[in-house]
Amino acid sequence: MNCREFQNTIPAFLDNKLTTRQAKQFFEHMDSCAECNEELKIQYLISEGTVRLEEGTSFNLNEELYKKIKDTQEYIKRKRISNMILYCLEALALVAVAFILFLVFWPK
Repeated sequence: MNCREFQNTIPAFLDNKLTTRQAKQFFEHMDSCAECNEELKIQYLISEGTVRLEEGTSFNLNEELYKKIKDTQEYIKRKRISNMILYCLEALALVAVAFILFLVFWPK
């Protein structure tokens, strides 16, 4: 992901609309590009800060953005683990079906 793609993806990240693959690329770029990291903070401040000011509630946007990033990274990790478990279960099911077919159709 380049800087332009990252900056175009920020609104989707803020709205929790990134796919797992997009989020992974988003974080990889964010970790390697200080300018885009700063742009993310600015856009988060603008979008969330405006709402919070209108509500009149207190807030710590840096802490909230950090939490949002960590929560999304944890979601990606859980999703990756659940996908691995599903792939293993599918493989076991295929092995079981092949074994049953072998037993049923093996010449006696």
